[in-house]
This record gives sequence, structure tokens and C-alpha cells, in this order.
Amino acid sequence: MNDIETQKNPLSKWVILLAVLAVIFLATTLYFGFFAKQVNQEFVKTMVEKEYLQTELDSLLNAHERIKVEYGSLSELLTEKDSVILANAAEIKKLIASQADYRQIKRQLERLQNIAKEYVEEIDQLFTENQQLKEENKQVKAQLTESKREIEVIKEEKAELSHTISSAAVHQIYNIYSRAVYFKNRNDDEVVTEKANRVKQLKTTFILGANSLIPAGPVTVYCRIAVPGTGRILTPGAGNAFAFDFQGQKLQYTAKTTVNYDNRAETVTIVWDLVDGDKAVKGKYLVQIYTENLLLGETSFELK
Repeated sequence: MNDIETQKNPLSKWVILLAVLAVIFLATTLYFGFFAKQVNQEFVKTMVEKEYLQTELDSLLNAHERIKVEYGSLSELLTEKDSVILANAAEIKKLIASQADYRQIKRQLERLQNIAKEYVEEIDQLFTENQQLKEENKQVKAQLTESKREIEVIKEEKAELSHTISSAAVHQIYNIYSRAVYFKNRNDDEVVTEKANRVKQLKTTFILGANSLIPAGPVTVYCRIAVPGTGRILTPGAGNAFAFDFQGQKLQYTAKTTVNYDNRAETVTIVWDLVDGDKAVKGKYLVQIYTENLLLGETSFELK
């Protein structure tokens, strides 16, 4: 019996060994199978998280570039913050590529999102302020245009008023009347005549009008009488002794008188006496009244 048992023991040992090996194999297979599954799940999870973070980062950068393009020159005012955004984005890309801790990358991305949000708020504020400045500038330009227009109107009115005043501040005459006269007897009243052979005097009368815009003082008035058919001016003598300056030229005069003007209307008479032995010429006589800078008026009479 003992020998038989002794012979059976080696086989039992092998059976036991095989059983132990089977258990170890099964345990190993189960362990590594579960561990490999866990490793595979972690790998997939890491890849998904990496893709998600990369997508979030790309979306943020794309939106940032669109904002810069949309706001144009205003974005140039925020170049410092733009540099911060790009630097943080580059750092996050490195972390994603190195498969750093998901939570660390997520925190960095959230920080970057806050910076990008501040960038949007600041550029939007700049845009709003710029629009307000444009509107204010538009209003200021409109006001300046209106002010310029008002100034031009004032200038025109002032020029017109100045012209009106200048035009008004001149002497004027009215009721101008020229005639030829003779006297029946010495010191008798004059008699108006149209007959050339009777004429002794040529008289011109007019009223020098009142004008408060003209300074009071002496005013010299000149009378020019043109001889019919000749255009020659009746004058006491030749040369500048019987001439006056008028707008840059010398004009001969027939007779003149000086009026002590005191801004009130005054009747003025200018007389031309024929020299003894002279005869008046038949025809139409043109009579003109001047000051040194203005033709005051003219009239005419005719002798037969």
C-alpha cells in the first residue's frame, strides 16, 4: 500500500502544479486583460479631451482673428492684449502636444477665454467711443459749417451795409434847373429867354440835399456847360487854373461855388456871365454839376 501511494504522489504533484499554473495563467489573463482595457480607455479619454481642448482653442483664435478684422484699425490700439492672447494660445498648444494634465490645460484655456472676453469688451468700448466721437465730430462740422455760413452772411450784410452807407454818405442834388436870362433894365429882375442874341447870363440852380452821414464843412461845387455842337466847355481861361481833379483826371469847369455845408438842405445857384460883346450860340446846352469825386447831376436847355 505504501509503495502504491508512493508511486501515485508524483502524478498528483504534476496535477497540482498544472492546476496552480492554470490558476496563475487565468489570474494573469484576467488581470492584464482588465488592465489593458483600463489603459485603452484612458488613452481614448485622453485623445478625446485633447481634441476637445484643441477645438476650443482653435475656435477662440478664429473668433479673435475675425474680431480683429471686423474692427480694423481699432484693434491696433489693443496690440498689447493681442500679444498676451497669442502667447497664451501658443503655451496651451504646447501643453496639448505634450499631453499635459487635462485640468491644467483646461485652467489655462479658461484663463485665456477670460482674457479674450476682456479684449472683446475693450474693443467694443473703443468702437462705441469712436462712434460717439464721429457723431460729435459730425455735429461739430455741421455747426462749423453753419457758423461759417452765418459769418459769410454777416460779412455780406456788413459789406452791403458798408456799401449802402458809403453810397448814402455822398452829396445829392435835386430840382436842378438851368436857363438863360437877360435884364430889361439895370438891377431889374431877370427875364428867362430862349433867344441866343438876348442872353446875358447862364444860371443853374439846384438844392443840395440834407445828409447827416456827411461831415459838415465847406463843399466846392463845379458847373460845366458844354457849347452846342462843339463839346467845348465854357471856361474863364485855359489850363489847370480853371480845372479840378475828378477821379484821376483834370476837368475844365465853367463856374464854381463853395457851400458851407451843415448837413441841411440848401439852395445853390451858379452863374456864368457872358463877356461884353460875346454872343450865345444857338443850340442845346448840356449842364453838369460835380464835386471833386462825384457827378451830382445834369440838365440841359436850348437857345434859338
